[in-house]
Amino acid sequence: MQTICSMIFLLVISVSGFSDFEALLELKKGIQRDPSGKVFTSWDAKALSSDKCPQNWYGVACDSGYVTSIDLNGLGLLGNFSFPVIVSLQMLQNLSISSNQFAGTLSKIGSFKSLKHLDVSGNMFRGSLPSGIENLRNLEFVNLSSNSDLGGVVPSGFGSLEKLKFLDLQGNGFSGEVMSLFSQLNSLEYVDISRNKFSGSLDLGLARPSFVSSIKYLSVSENSLTGQLFAHDGISFFDSLEVFDGSSNHLSGSLPLFSFVVSLKILRLQANQLSGTIPQSLLQESSTILTELDLSHNQLEGSVGSITSSTLRKLNLSSNRLTGSLPLKVGRCAVIDLSNNNISGEFSRIQSWGDSVEIIRLSSNSLSGTLPGQTSQFLKLTSLEAANNSLQGALPFVLGTYPELKGIDLSHNQLSGFLPRNLFMSEKLTDLNLSSNNFSGSVPLGDATTAGNLSLTSIDLSHNSLGGFLSEELTRFRNLVSLDLSYNNFEGNIPDGLPESLKVFIVSANNLSGNLPETLRRFPDSSFHPGNALLIVPVSAETPKDEAGVTLGKHGSHMKSSIKAALIIGLVVGVALLALVFALLYFMLKKQHDDEERIDVTGEKTSLQKSEPSPSNVQETEASSSVTSTPTIKSKQPVSDSENSSSLRKGESLSSSKVSLVSSSSTPSMSKIKNSPDDNPRPRQTSVKLDGNLYIFDSSLTLSAEELSRAPAEAIGRSCHGTLYRAVLSSGSVLAVKWLREGTAKGKKEFARELKKLGNINHPNLVSLQAYYWGPKEHEKLIISRYIDAPCLAFYLQEAGQLSLPPLLLENRLKITLDIASCLSYLHNEEAIPHGNLKSTNVLLKPPELTALLTDYSLHRLITPEATSEQVLNAAALGYCPPEFASSSKPYPSLKSDVYAFGVILLEILTGKVSGDIVCSDPGVVELTEWVVMLVKQNRAAECFDPCIIESQEGGSRKASRVVTDVLKIALSCISPAPERPDMKSVSEELFRVVLKRTK
Repeated sequence: MQTICSMIFLLVISVSGFSDFEALLELKKGIQRDPSGKVFTSWDAKALSSDKCPQNWYGVACDSGYVTSIDLNGLGLLGNFSFPVIVSLQMLQNLSISSNQFAGTLSKIGSFKSLKHLDVSGNMFRGSLPSGIENLRNLEFVNLSSNSDLGGVVPSGFGSLEKLKFLDLQGNGFSGEVMSLFSQLNSLEYVDISRNKFSGSLDLGLARPSFVSSIKYLSVSENSLTGQLFAHDGISFFDSLEVFDGSSNHLSGSLPLFSFVVSLKILRLQANQLSGTIPQSLLQESSTILTELDLSHNQLEGSVGSITSSTLRKLNLSSNRLTGSLPLKVGRCAVIDLSNNNISGEFSRIQSWGDSVEIIRLSSNSLSGTLPGQTSQFLKLTSLEAANNSLQGALPFVLGTYPELKGIDLSHNQLSGFLPRNLFMSEKLTDLNLSSNNFSGSVPLGDATTAGNLSLTSIDLSHNSLGGFLSEELTRFRNLVSLDLSYNNFEGNIPDGLPESLKVFIVSANNLSGNLPETLRRFPDSSFHPGNALLIVPVSAETPKDEAGVTLGKHGSHMKSSIKAALIIGLVVGVALLALVFALLYFMLKKQHDDEERIDVTGEKTSLQKSEPSPSNVQETEASSSVTSTPTIKSKQPVSDSENSSSLRKGESLSSSKVSLVSSSSTPSMSKIKNSPDDNPRPRQTSVKLDGNLYIFDSSLTLSAEELSRAPAEAIGRSCHGTLYRAVLSSGSVLAVKWLREGTAKGKKEFARELKKLGNINHPNLVSLQAYYWGPKEHEKLIISRYIDAPCLAFYLQEAGQLSLPPLLLENRLKITLDIASCLSYLHNEEAIPHGNLKSTNVLLKPPELTALLTDYSLHRLITPEATSEQVLNAAALGYCPPEFASSSKPYPSLKSDVYAFGVILLEILTGKVSGDIVCSDPGVVELTEWVVMLVKQNRAAECFDPCIIESQEGGSRKASRVVTDVLKIALSCISPAPERPDMKSVSEELFRVVLKRTK
């Protein structure tokens, strides 16, 4: 039928004499916006040559009366581009319309038999690639990239294009087996299929594609490729390969040797699941001519060894499991990133690295020793990052002599001594972070400003022991954007005249005094407090107010004295009454003491611990951190596993028993001590001997182990991991404390290493970890985070009426999906870790905007394999685990399983039902996913949507229906089989596009 229509269309054109210029004028009618006006003003029917060829039409070239080229790249044109309209341009050789906003399909593309160059990238074309590609035998260049709605399986036909050298399909929705596409390709030199949905393995096998000997650039990144990279020694067939990018897939196994790929210059394999050791041939001289090697975010082990390559310039091995010492030689590397590994030994080995190094990134390792003080060869060094290690000693003078140095991050170490004066005189230094160390003395700024160094934009000296007065010279740093001097011993006034460019200013936990300068009153109270008791922060600049906030009038002084006297009398009476009340409460509580459940941090197991159910039959009762009184709800659900979830699920009950984190014989109270600034785990020093150690990651948390142990706590939930408590500190701050069940935690060293990584993860939609406690007894393992006063998503979906919660409108639900997707995309792509325990009870909705906050992330990295298996089994019982876990002997949380769980949550949001409930009585249908899939297959998808999200849209039910249908498609793709399942980055981008289309 399609062939008949094409013949009829061509016949009409032939009969009517539809010339080339008339075809272009017809095409022009589809353009709705032309920002530059170049097409609208120049494409004129009167501007024709004698042979009726367009004359001076922008972007149009003619030859002998025929249009041969259309080049409209980058004009920002908006409208519909209809290929059938210009099908008469049979001599067209070049069609370049990239970087516009053209919509439409690629139908009739196979009719342009003279076409050599086709570039429609960066538009909004949709649909699949039509058949007929094989007719374009003159094609040399094809770029279809960045048309997000263009996809489907790539049709056969590319095998007929013997002249094709360049193929770019990146940033679309193409799918299918990757080798099915590659088997068609002939003598191409450039192939980019990144950011699509291709699956399968890169196993060339015996029937290797023809293009392997000619290909120079090959990118398959951000797809769903699995298996070993070029198994059966397939890499050796690439004779001309210069660039290979296989990043952000699910490739596994060991790396090939790359011994015979002598032309390879760039190799990117980051964010996969590669294991084993790094082939030394990639780092040795004469083996390859590599200039860039990125193997970050994998599971590689072993040591790095010496790097002797004379061509390698960029080396990124971060976020692996590398051990051993720093390499003694790095060849001519300019960028070296070994951060987030377990490399140990002396940091001073970098002094032998030569003068080619420009960027050094060694943060989050186990390096020790001192900074080298006798080398000045780093003449090109621009950035030095070695945070989160165990470096000691003073900063060497030579650090301030590196002429190109722009950034220094040595935070979270054990460095001490005075700050070198010449460090602030460095001419190009813009970012300086020395926080969480043991530096003392003053900040030597005098000579710096005299020398004219005003380039610093960010200074972080927080959590040290620096003191003295804040120098007036700070006011001369006119480019300063961020200044953090908190948790030190500074005193005196804050200098007036600090630059207006300041966006971050923090001086809390010092001993500053005097009046706060007017220009700094725009910063929040947390910038100055706690601490600084003598600092005067006026309530209003125009009308002074007294301590009680009463405006002073004509007789303000007399009124102020009277008010003070009244306040003193009132306070005395109030204290007396409070003392009486507390005395009565004491005797009442003492009487009930035997009924109270307590846990002793020194190791004595009390009634609460003895009453904990065994792991095999534990009834999960994770409670909401926001719900203080919730009726027990009967449920048909299986056992839940919502660790540290801040909300009760349907079928879970809230324990109201108050407990203390120590017994009555615990250590006496002590004055609040300054928290250790180090999130590199080190014991906090206190004036009394404590049984365990408290490690703090969040610099805003002021807490001692003793204060934590004496904090009254309420058990608000229990899971297979242990018990969750709501602990109230003496300051009034509230924490969520997870007490891990005995035997679930990994060994101390591995536990500390993993928590050091997790404690540094921050995202607006994540409840970050703040600290942890490690005690001497097996059961004394606590994980501490912020207590969020917010119900969970499951409550909003099922118990909103009972808890007087507002209904979730469509706008709310779309925002929640974006929040969750954004957070997961960050965890997967920036941190390369799965959440691992994603479910609706681990999604808090914080009022008033109902911002989604994820809790309990990556607990599987802290617990034993046995405890992880138990977590997976509980999640499976609730329907959040992917089907591939059923066939795995040792299922383990992964990025793919996160995507599946996110798909289930999307279905919960769309249907208003919670996974784990029996939603249908039909045979074979038990889980939420099965019910939705059944309705979709029966063309009854509309029946699965929560009616309130459609009915709540005034006059826009049809538009709302389209949106939820689009989101349903995304959800179904997330719960598809593992090879077809998209990654979170693609899911997040697609959700954003759906929401964006709704706002237009």
